[in-house]
Amino acid sequence: MAKKKTAKTAFFHYTIPFVLIFGAFKLYPMLYGFILSFLDRNSIKKLSSTTFVGLKNYINVLSSQTFWSSFLHTLIFSFVYTLFIMVLGTVLGILFNKKFKGRTVVRTMFYLPYVTNMIAVGIVFKYLLNPTRGPVNAIFRLFGTSGPKWLSSPTMALPTAAMIAAYVALAFNIITVLAALQDIPQDYFEVARLEGATYWQTIKHIILPVLVPTLFTLLTINVINSFKSYTTIVGLTGGGPGKASRTLSYQIYEDAFSFSKFSIASAEGVISMITVIVVHRILTIVRRRRESA
Repeated sequence: MAKKKTAKTAFFHYTIPFVLIFGAFKLYPMLYGFILSFLDRNSIKKLSSTTFVGLKNYINVLSSQTFWSSFLHTLIFSFVYTLFIMVLGTVLGILFNKKFKGRTVVRTMFYLPYVTNMIAVGIVFKYLLNPTRGPVNAIFRLFGTSGPKWLSSPTMALPTAAMIAAYVALAFNIITVLAALQDIPQDYFEVARLEGATYWQTIKHIILPVLVPTLFTLLTINVINSFKSYTTIVGLTGGGPGKASRTLSYQIYEDAFSFSKFSIASAEGVISMITVIVVHRILTIVRRRRESA
């Protein structure tokens, strides 16, 4: 009886802090933002003086050219980010699974950005990609060309920011792929070697089929993370040049804290969340159909 009481006490001691923290920092802001999206608080007036306006904020958002421009930029950012991180993360995960000289040093080089503040990463890349003084474009000048304006060109800023964000988050994909590769029985590789299979045939017929469930999980995580691009955009481009790299997360922040359009920003946040849920649902359906095929 005493053991049951001790276990129950320990359960509450560990659970209650988590529930309180989750409620205060996750659940409450979500519910507050959802309710706010149906009110007319688009100024600095008090919440008590606001009135219910129904779907007016959603109608204003969906009829705004600025919103659709930011939404399109978010989709472009998400596509480049997800494609870059999935391809490079899978390739590097497979390569890092093999033993080679200096493997620990190379792994560390890719893991360090993951634990580094994004603003600090932004400062470093702003220097590296500076069109006139940066070392990257200095290499281009050796071949007689000026090189691209990575973060100051309307066409290059957004995809460049997406690739940098993917590089920063690359370590998680590499570690996950490496963990999945460790679960492959070594007997498979021994049989493939005895059968005379080449390295590429081993990847195609053994490694990739085993990695498919892990890759689907990573795909879902990366798509969700790609919608949280605010820190990347602030650290690298500030939404510029002009509005060329203004994503939806940056737009939400600007509307809420620069223009005091709290209800509009809340409506944009709800739409963003619904988009992520829909994408997640589509990916889940595709995954289940593939597993049942």
